[in-house]
Amino acid sequence: MTKHFDLLSAQGNDGYQQLIEFFPEAIIIHIEGIIVYTNIAAQKILGALSSDQLVGKPILEMVHPEDREKVLSAIMSALQTPYDAGIGEVAPSNRYIEERLLRVDGSMVEVEATGIAIVYEGKPAILTIGKEMTHLQKYENLLNDLAYMDSLTGLYNRRWYMDVFREQLDSRKFAVLFIDLDGFKKVNDTYGHLVGDGFLKKVAVGFKSAVGAHGEVARFAGDEFIVVLHSYRDRANLEQIIENILDRVEDCRELDISVTASIGISLYPKDGENAETLLMQADKAMYVAKCNGKNRYCFFSEGG
Repeated sequence: MTKHFDLLSAQGNDGYQQLIEFFPEAIIIHIEGIIVYTNIAAQKILGALSSDQLVGKPILEMVHPEDREKVLSAIMSALQTPYDAGIGEVAPSNRYIEERLLRVDGSMVEVEATGIAIVYEGKPAILTIGKEMTHLQKYENLLNDLAYMDSLTGLYNRRWYMDVFREQLDSRKFAVLFIDLDGFKKVNDTYGHLVGDGFLKKVAVGFKSAVGAHGEVARFAGDEFIVVLHSYRDRANLEQIIENILDRVEDCRELDISVTASIGISLYPKDGENAETLLMQADKAMYVAKCNGKNRYCFFSEGG
């Protein structure tokens, strides 16, 4: 049985309190989004002279506006899958994200942080542990990012799906879309590969716009794409997002050649419990969509 770690029971221990206070990495505790504790390392990173300058402020107020959605998502994930201090059922290392924080003076600092669900003074809370990123870390992270990036479109690539996404499978529902562009070969044959590459770039921008915060987009190979949708309300909402993706291909047509998209969808965990199976089922459903007239989508269970 998973339990929240209760800091209150440990606060009577002076040695434990000193360990937290002088811990080399920043520690921030917040309850319902409001900061209730910061250690010395956190105060130093945020440019505060004392904890009083930070306690009582909304935690998201300290986060760069462009990173707030990502941080809020990480907080919600931590609350849904609490860390068990006894056996470490959910390792905090799996939740580390890069984010930009705003110092007290308004300047910015880049950190790597993770959140753990705890109980603090009898209330559910999030304990955030973070450290400032060094130039070496930023360089290493950049190299890692490039390894998982498609050089033409700037989307994720096949390696990202097979190496990164497969490690992210959890209890959340999500859909895997396998997309193939119908008629794209004629673009290359008629106008050349430079025009074809330009078309793929436009399609990639359209797909990212249609997906937005609902998931991630990857270029699998050639004119094949993968979309992982993990933030949708229900079947109707999922289908609306897919319809938007189809429409974006139509929006990119500036040539005399008609290019559309056929999309196959598999659902986790109903259609598979690993990345390979989900991709295979989505691929099968995509071919059913092609056989049924193209420019449409098909769910795996409905496509056979």
